[in-house]
Amino acid sequence: MKRCFYVLFGLLMSLAVRAQTIYKEYEVDSIARPIGGLPLLEKFINVNRRMPYAAEVSQTKGVVILSAIVEPNGTVSAARALRSLHPDCDREAIRVLSLFKAWKPALKDGKPVRQELTYTIRFTPGEWECKPDQTIRYFNHKGDLTINRAKAKYQLRIPVDSLGYPSGSPVVYQKSGKNWKEFERLQFRKEPFTHFNYDNPAQTDSADAYRLKIVDKTGANQDIHYAFLTDGRLLETEPYSDGRRIRSSYYYGRDGIVKRLEERTQNHTFMQWLWYPNGQLYQIALHEFDVQAYGYYRLINQWDSTGTPTVVDGTGIASEISQRDGRMFRERGALKNSYKEGEWTGRFQDGPLFYREIYKNGKFMSGKFYKENGEIITYNELSHPPEFQGGLTALAKFLITNIQYPAEASRAGIQGRVTVSFVVDTEGNVDDVTVLRGIGHGTHEEAVRVVKATSGKWTPGVQQGRTVKVNYALAIYFTGQKILFLAN
Repeated sequence: MKRCFYVLFGLLMSLAVRAQTIYKEYEVDSIARPIGGLPLLEKFINVNRRMPYAAEVSQTKGVVILSAIVEPNGTVSAARALRSLHPDCDREAIRVLSLFKAWKPALKDGKPVRQELTYTIRFTPGEWECKPDQTIRYFNHKGDLTINRAKAKYQLRIPVDSLGYPSGSPVVYQKSGKNWKEFERLQFRKEPFTHFNYDNPAQTDSADAYRLKIVDKTGANQDIHYAFLTDGRLLETEPYSDGRRIRSSYYYGRDGIVKRLEERTQNHTFMQWLWYPNGQLYQIALHEFDVQAYGYYRLINQWDSTGTPTVVDGTGIASEISQRDGRMFRERGALKNSYKEGEWTGRFQDGPLFYREIYKNGKFMSGKFYKENGEIITYNELSHPPEFQGGLTALAKFLITNIQYPAEASRAGIQGRVTVSFVVDTEGNVDDVTVLRGIGHGTHEEAVRVVKATSGKWTPGVQQGRTVKVNYALAIYFTGQKILFLAN
């Protein structure tokens, strides 16, 4: 019995020693690898890396070489700088590598073991000039951002804090000979809002947050907007130009990891990247949308939680997760060349079947909606947006007939577009009217007034055989003394 105890004790000690041993790459049978391959790790690093503002000011450029340990559970520990660049860059490199927790661990004798890893992270300053208390961006005569300062027509000076975030009202300057002359003052706003948690059950449903915004005199969003939790954790980074989002927008989880990236490719199109909480890529999709917020997207690639591809180049079995009525909703079905094919089902998490639909070459054929009381609704039209009674022609006629050109706008010679968003409810009424973009001088108030006057004149939107609330937006063009046309 005593001998058996010593043998068992020896085996346990051997396993404990192996678990604590840190192996070099050449000492293992299979080295540690990022799930999905090195390109997906590099994408994660590039998306999550933030250039420290102190390093921006000093125009620091170069690499940080890190040493770290990939643990048997796929996480990273003991990250440290082997080659330093700048203290803030070193800390940021350690932070971003440690965020990635989707490694296939190294194997030795068929068992996962700890392995030392060396990884390089590069830092490069941005395209604008950074000073301790302000950033300066340069623009050409078209208003496009440029790095050619000699040929710049405008410059935007933004007061910033020590981390590089806006802290005061920006000023636009116009080049006049060899000097810069004040051209326009923009507004800086700090606005509170509630941040809702839609994807992590372990966290609270909502949290207090705030946005830092820059807007022009018409109220149109300009430059980069940031959102934070009240404790300073970054939630969103969205660049704007004349009220429209441009370039790339980043959306973070409360743990600091980018969970969604939207890369604008052209008007009304963006490439969307989604990640799992451990840093592994979930899916890539191309989104197309119009001003009504009715969107269409092509799913290109998708991976399950183990890193196994489920959709490749638009073909495979797709699983889509969304939020409906405050609950997680999962849809699943086949794709062929990014089009739905065959049977698709949807259900709330751990709930009964919600719908079953049939598709052919991406075309909806038929569907059934399963009510909680057991009733089944069969539908032959998947969905349609709300419609003004009589169609777009009738809507345009109503607006043109009822809008009164504001006297203030007329006196000032103001012309341009006012974009208004609103909700059409299940009864065809209008609610939650908001100006997204405008030109001021009374046009905002007039556009809101006339849109509210359309309440009750809409046919509600339909989804899966049921009337639903739908967000809608339209653009009204004020020109001269009248409304020229309507965009929707």
